[in-house]
Amino acid sequence: MRAGGRWAVCAAAVAVLVAVPFAVRYAPVQVPESAPAALLARMQSSWSKPYQGYAESTGALALPTTDQLDDVSTLLSGRTQMRVWWQSATEWRSDTITPAGERSTRTTAAGSVVWDYEDNRVVVAAPEADDPVRLPRDTDTLPPQLASRMLSEATPAEVGDLPSRRVAGRPAEGLTLRPSDPLSSVGRVDVWADAASGIPVLVEVFGRTGDLAAMSSTFLDFSDAAPAPDELGFAVPPGARVRSVARSDLVRDITRFGGPRPPDTLLGFRRTAPGARVATIGEYGRGVTQLAVAALPAGLAGSLRDQLRLASGARELPEGLVVAVGPLGVLLTTSRSGTTWLVTGTVTADGLARAATELAGAAA
Repeated sequence: MRAGGRWAVCAAAVAVLVAVPFAVRYAPVQVPESAPAALLARMQSSWSKPYQGYAESTGALALPTTDQLDDVSTLLSGRTQMRVWWQSATEWRSDTITPAGERSTRTTAAGSVVWDYEDNRVVVAAPEADDPVRLPRDTDTLPPQLASRMLSEATPAEVGDLPSRRVAGRPAEGLTLRPSDPLSSVGRVDVWADAASGIPVLVEVFGRTGDLAAMSSTFLDFSDAAPAPDELGFAVPPGARVRSVARSDLVRDITRFGGPRPPDTLLGFRRTAPGARVATIGEYGRGVTQLAVAALPAGLAGSLRDQLRLASGARELPEGLVVAVGPLGVLLTTSRSGTTWLVTGTVTADGLARAATELAGAAA
């Protein structure tokens, strides 16, 4: 899971639950079954393929709503409806339907343009840095994007086969990933790929307990045809207000104020090599077992702690304040030197506690 667009604050295991019409989703389908390892290779080789379609997702992760994580909480706790035209990671367009209208995003190598229908406002932003650390966005919940994060480091030994089914009216082949790391809070990931193209069209992620998928995403309409230039195009609507902005979110706030560097290893995982602009954020793990760590400025730490205490399931442990939402864990812990660390990821409660113990003496 080293692909660009790492989810630093929410790690790499947040997504959504989708209900698909029963008669379509579970209708018997006859397609040649691929060996799980071969199907995994087909999916992994499909990451760069173009596609288009309509996807729906409904968040089952009740992430606490805070000033810093409001957009993320909305994305992961509600339903997202999207039409997408995907040429490549730097060339795509999406229309997200909202209760008040829609939000259209056009992304190129030169940057992004976002039009909000309700406000009739266009926001222009510069391109993100290579391999950025950022919060999740709408398109991260699309089946191909979610699958790429879940399966990019999967090994043949971790996957098994699933019965084929029909997704978006097309035959799809399935496999299940069961993480081998005992620290992983993800129990399994079920993925179905379009039989013709190998592109993932349905993803369901389960925690270690419960029968309800903690996150899932599916296409209701899908084509593996590359989008036409006019489908990717975007023109500023008449009368729209246009403004340019610098990207800003919780990740930027953390990096702006600096702080101690996270340790080189955590829970036995080596830290991923950080970019120059995100040296104060540490990422660790393999596959779906991921941790992100950052030292918080005092003001931000206090505000986040106050709001997390109000979250359902928040617990004060000797290691710190813990909030678990499905397979995602959030921990605020203070070291002996007084540094407050934010730890998020898809590890077990025991893993979070062990991480806190290791961080206790990390900032001398």
